[in-house]
Amino acid sequence: MIMRGALAPSLPCRARRGMAGLSAVALAGCVAGAPSAPAARPGMEKVDLGGETLTVAIEAEAPGAMLTADGARPVAGNTLRVRAEGRALAMDEGALAKRAARAACRQAGGRFAEGALGRFDRAGGWIFAGGCA
Repeated sequence: MIMRGALAPSLPCRARRGMAGLSAVALAGCVAGAPSAPAARPGMEKVDLGGETLTVAIEAEAPGAMLTADGARPVAGNTLRVRAEGRALAMDEGALAKRAARAACRQAGGRFAEGALGRFDRAGGWIFAGGCA
């Protein structure tokens, strides 16, 4: 069965790619759902969380990754590097670092990618590649 017009865009991208006689209109929805360029401005942001100040560097870099039901997928956006002032962050402080990254991204005019994978930096910080678009 070939679906054209308004019905095809309502199907998931995977289903549309597998249909015979696929129209350009149906594929347009897949392209529109692709990651876009970062919108947040790069720079340094300071965030106060519960009396502790964290510094977040927002840097334009390569995309990061997020886990989905279909496996790892790229997530486009700026990289967030989170550090605490006056001390090193520990490996078990990922939730604190993520809250700071989220707040800093919003302060910079961006949208935080909740699914972006964070990783601990042995220098005492956390990194969220592609976390702020």
